[in-house]
Amino acid sequence: MGQADFFNSVAKKWDNMINIDESKINYLLDKLKIQEGDEILDIGTGTGVLIPFLNERVCTGRIKGVDISEGMLEVAKSKFNHLSNVNFDLVNVEKEDLKHKYDKIILYSMYPHLENKTQTISNLVKDSLKEDGILMIAHSDSREFLNNLHSSADERVHESILMEINEQKNVFINAGLKVTEAFENDEMYYVVIEKN
Repeated sequence: MGQADFFNSVAKKWDNMINIDESKINYLLDKLKIQEGDEILDIGTGTGVLIPFLNERVCTGRIKGVDISEGMLEVAKSKFNHLSNVNFDLVNVEKEDLKHKYDKIILYSMYPHLENKTQTISNLVKDSLKEDGILMIAHSDSREFLNNLHSSADERVHESILMEINEQKNVFINAGLKVTEAFENDEMYYVVIEKN
């Protein structure tokens, strides 16, 4: 029983389990510098929490939401299948080639769930991000809150923890990535990486 099973099991009630803070989400998305024609990849899209916020910023562009949970994607599709510029796909970004390059890639509230975190981010930047593209890891909660939540949660997610932000920044820099911003406080946690 893995993480996909866990997220499948909670998919139908997920939107009632989470808190969506619009001002924080918009603040974080500002860091992505989205242009209206961008192609955006939302990794770990879940039930599509970010889709309406991304869609507001993209006029002529496209949004692709991917997740490892079929149950989560079913909920997302039921909410957003009326949007012609949005599509969803069952993809494990750690194991599958995305076969496309994007202007912006966001991992919102999902980075701790990756098994090979640094390698996966390096591969995404190298293989799936366009030149001058931006990848962002973002959480609208603090590291302490999330780590406590995961450590006391279902055993399939209890090892999903975040590193102290400067440690995480240094891990990425040592992996050859260009980190342009890394920040955390008791409200949020984010890392911005540009393709150099």
